[in-house]
Amino acid sequence: MDDRVQQSRLSFPPDMVIPPQRYSGEANHAEEAARVFRRCWMFVGFTDDLRNDNDFITADIAGTSVLVQNFDGDLRAYHNVCTHRYSLIHLRPCGNGKPVCPYHGWVFNRDGVPVGIPGNREHFGLDDAAKKRLALRRFEVAVRGRFVFVRLEPAGPGLDEQLGAYGAVLDHLSELFTDRIDEGVLPWNANWKAALESALEVYHVDATHPETFKGYVKKVWVCSYEGEHSRGVSQLSDGSARWWDGVSQKMGLPRSDRLESYDHYLIFPNLAIGVSHGALMSVQTYDPVGPDRCDLHFRLFVGETSKPQTQGGAARKAVEANVAGFNRTILGEDQRVAEATHKGLKQVQAPAVLGSCEERIAAFHRAWLARMAAE
Repeated sequence: MDDRVQQSRLSFPPDMVIPPQRYSGEANHAEEAARVFRRCWMFVGFTDDLRNDNDFITADIAGTSVLVQNFDGDLRAYHNVCTHRYSLIHLRPCGNGKPVCPYHGWVFNRDGVPVGIPGNREHFGLDDAAKKRLALRRFEVAVRGRFVFVRLEPAGPGLDEQLGAYGAVLDHLSELFTDRIDEGVLPWNANWKAALESALEVYHVDATHPETFKGYVKKVWVCSYEGEHSRGVSQLSDGSARWWDGVSQKMGLPRSDRLESYDHYLIFPNLAIGVSHGALMSVQTYDPVGPDRCDLHFRLFVGETSKPQTQGGAARKAVEANVAGFNRTILGEDQRVAEATHKGLKQVQAPAVLGSCEERIAAFHRAWLARMAAE
C-alpha cells in the first residue's frame, strides 16, 4: 500500500487539530484566557507551602495574579491586586505574612476587605460599607491531596468532577511523594501549547533526546483517557529500572505499588505529572505569559526515606543532584525544539499531521477546541 495512503488512514482529520494560527496572536491569547484558563480548575501549588497561619502562595493564571492565603487553617483565594492603586500585594511565590500591600500598607482581612488603611480618617474617610466595596475579588479554591487548585470563574463542575478518576491518582501521589528535591521556573519563547505537546508523546525521543531520555524508556507507549485528561505509560529501560531499584533500596525511598513504569499524566489544560518507577514524581505546569511565551514551572519529589541516617548525607545529595541535573537537561532539550516549533508555526497555514503515535496530542487538541467553541 502507498505510504501516503497508509498515513492518511492513521492520521487524525485536520478539523481535529489546532490550526497553526491559534498558537500566536494577542486575540487568540485573550480568547484562550477567557474560555480555557478562567473556566478550568488550575493547579497553583501545594499545601506544603500553606501549612501555617498566614502562609501564602501566588500564581499567575493567564495574566491574572492569584493569591491563596491560610487564615487560621482556612484557605482562601483572591485577586492578588490591591484595590487602592493596584499594586500586587504579595510579591513572592510563597511565604508567610498577612495580606499587606507593599505600596501604601493597606491591610486586608480574611474576607478580602481593607481593614487597615493608613490615614483613612484624614485622607479617605471610608466607612465600613465603603471598605467592603473595596474588597479583593475572591476566587474558588479547592484541594485534592496536597495539590491546590483555583478557578477564576465560579460556574461549572467542582474540582472532583473535573478530575474524575485522576483525583484518586493525586491522592496517592500526595501521600507518597513528600520531599521536594528541586524546583525552578524556566522562561520559554514558545506558546504554552507547543511547549506542552513535547511532553505528550515519545515519538520525538530518539531525535530530541538521543543521549538522555532515549536510554531511559523503552519504545512502548500505552495511552488512556479520563475526560479531558490523559495518561501515557512507557516501560523504563532495564538499566533505568535497575538504577531506581538500587537507589530506592540504598536510600530507603518508598515506591508506589501502582505505578511501576514511566507513568505520565496530563491534567487539562497544562498540568503534567511524570512518575518514574514509582520512586520519583515530576510536576510541571506550562504557564502562558503571552501568545509567544510561557513559563515552565517544574518540581521534583521523592518519598520520605525509611533510613533517616541517609537524609542529608552525601550519597542522598549525590542522587538528588543526579536526578535534578538529568531532568533539567531533558527540559533544555525540549525547550530547544518547542521554541523551534513555535517559530515554524508562525510561518505556515495547514494544520500539523498527527500520527497514531501522537494520539495524546490529538486528544489534547480535541479538548482545547471544545473549550474554545463552548459558550
